[in-house]
Amino acid sequence: MTYTRIAPPTIDLPLEPAVLSIHLAALSAGTATDTAVYIPWKNCKLAYAYTVTTTAEGDKGAVTCKLELDAAGGSEIGTVTIAKNAAVGDIDEIVFATEAYGENLHSDVSNRDAINIETDGVSTTTWQGMLFMYFVPNYKA
Repeated sequence: MTYTRIAPPTIDLPLEPAVLSIHLAALSAGTATDTAVYIPWKNCKLAYAYTVTTTAEGDKGAVTCKLELDAAGGSEIGTVTIAKNAAVGDIDEIVFATEAYGENLHSDVSNRDAINIETDGVSTTTWQGMLFMYFVPNYKA
């Protein structure tokens, strides 16, 4: 007999803070790319985010990583801006636009179950990096 744990399809945060990470790259054509990151938990909020540069941007221009609620062109949560001349290992933090859009994230709620990452840079940049997003329970005081 094989034991299989039965668990609900969504869970509260397994630890606090919970972290999701994703590799991002600015396309050489200078076209913005959209990457959906689905939230595997229920009732949480984005508390903090930052990028770490893994491939220098080549002294071409700033790169932006815009975090949007649910879909490309969605409500802006905030932006991480990677400066021109970013070196490998540089850390850049999120500047929140509207923190409320990063609250009440829930894997079972279709319009709050993902964060879209729009990565955009100049036409010849080579930037690549890791984005780390920190989530905490969405408790209200």
